[in-house]
Amino acid sequence: MSSTKGPSLFAVAIPILVAALGILYNPHPFQKAIGKAHIPRASVTRWSNSTALNNDRCVVHTEANACEDIKIHFPSNTAFLACGDPEGRTHWYPSSARYDAKGRREESFREKLFKYDIKRKETTELRLIGLEGDFISHGIDIYTFTNDPSKVHIFAVNHARGGDSISIFSHHLGTDSVELVKDVKHPAIYNANGVAATGPLDFYITNDHYFTANNLILRKLEDEYGSWTWTSNVQYCDASDATVSCRQVSDTYPGANGLLIDDDELYVGDCRSGVLRVFAIQPDQSLVNTATVHLGAAADNINIIPTTRDLLVTIFPRGERRSGYINHVPNLGKSFIVPGAALRLDRSEGFKPELVYYDNGSVITYMTVTAVDPYNGVLLNGGVFQYGGFAVCELGKGVV
Repeated sequence: MSSTKGPSLFAVAIPILVAALGILYNPHPFQKAIGKAHIPRASVTRWSNSTALNNDRCVVHTEANACEDIKIHFPSNTAFLACGDPEGRTHWYPSSARYDAKGRREESFREKLFKYDIKRKETTELRLIGLEGDFISHGIDIYTFTNDPSKVHIFAVNHARGGDSISIFSHHLGTDSVELVKDVKHPAIYNANGVAATGPLDFYITNDHYFTANNLILRKLEDEYGSWTWTSNVQYCDASDATVSCRQVSDTYPGANGLLIDDDELYVGDCRSGVLRVFAIQPDQSLVNTATVHLGAAADNINIIPTTRDLLVTIFPRGERRSGYINHVPNLGKSFIVPGAALRLDRSEGFKPELVYYDNGSVITYMTVTAVDPYNGVLLNGGVFQYGGFAVCELGKGVV
């Protein structure tokens, strides 16, 4: 009688041991084969030795905390801010590798939107009407109606415990509330970061990671050993019908993050590789990458300077060191400061980067957004984890 036997334990173990030793002592070919992104340190630290710039007339507002993103509605002199709970985010904030929902206080799962009247210098919390359950804010955008200038839609990333969504609210300018129009969920909205509205109920988003909190071990490996070339992407979603449709409209990137639409172009900041990508929007909403701008720093949120159509990109001048910063949240902006900066990308010179704001972290630390109102001569910035979540800085003539 003949018998069939598998390979011996010794025969299996030797090749595995050889492969493991090869990866340990010469990991680069293996890492490259599985999509490890090669990002030279110099490509994200160009601005690390900068000095203070346009940060000397700033007032930190403590009415709101942890304001990750800001968008300005210029006709009404109103800034809209997505803010939250700094301490709660140290437990549950999936985009920042925090997945401990049980460690976060139940009441803190209801984060906030604010408006800031730039002329009156007044901050108002907006009542959320119609949205049940969690609201954990991140990126936002506003959509204006040409046939009704009194109304806007506010698109807000929501990191609820049940999964990410884009919550679309209706807001009548001058009022103190927003009302839910639609909470948009789809399998393609799984690690949302930035959102850019293309219509009343359609939009682009960035997914900034590949694995979600549901794949916790794989997600931790992704966070620990990245960056990876296949990590993030841009999706286009249309929620105007009963059935939401989404599709991927970009290649994959190490860290697609902030988003901005201006006319027929979409801009995507990369928080890993230190570039901004320019896309031409096609009639079917697909994207064609027309330019890649090397910023010299990891990029976060993007805003427009309406008088010139130059871009304003918030950067991390020392690179993104998120995990270490989160461990110091109670002291951010106090005994523990992290520099923040913003670049102006000059459209007339092919989006050439120019430093327009730099602070050592004493104003807003671990800064994630900068927005400029050239009509009122102010700059607003915010930080995703800071108590006292946004600042308003008066600018001198000619800055923007």
